[in-house]
Amino acid sequence: MKEYRTDDIIVHWESEICSHSAICLKKLPQVFNLDARPWINVNAASAEEIIRLIDLCPSGALRYSLPEGSKVDPALAGGPGSMTIKYDGQPVITMKILRNGPILIDGPFTITNTDGNIINREGKTSLCRCGLSNNRPFCDGTHAKKDWKVD
Repeated sequence: MKEYRTDDIIVHWESEICSHSAICLKKLPQVFNLDARPWINVNAASAEEIIRLIDLCPSGALRYSLPEGSKVDPALAGGPGSMTIKYDGQPVITMKILRNGPILIDGPFTITNTDGNIINREGKTSLCRCGLSNNRPFCDGTHAKKDWKVD
């Protein structure tokens, strides 16, 4: 996991689970730019704008946390993209099947892979439905490149 930080926000990026939906590129291109190095420029928008965008990330590959001394209201930083999100009471897991796309999961969940390794997560992730991903069970966006459609 890579980190990009300012005094007010830390952006965490886990490339292995990115579904390449490009929401970040489309909605906040001054921050998320594949042609720039580094590709995430946390100084190009306010921490609040970045938080609102990361809360929309369908795969959970982008997350955020607040460093000590951050001026950001902690109440704003408690959404689905937060590294510290906690689900109180009974776990609620939501699953949404996207037309011609992945299965989006949100909530605390456990995945046991074919090697028996357990992957524990809280928050969002995207699971491959097409079988074309190079990062199964996670979606890597290959379905869109290969024009995969559900009949």
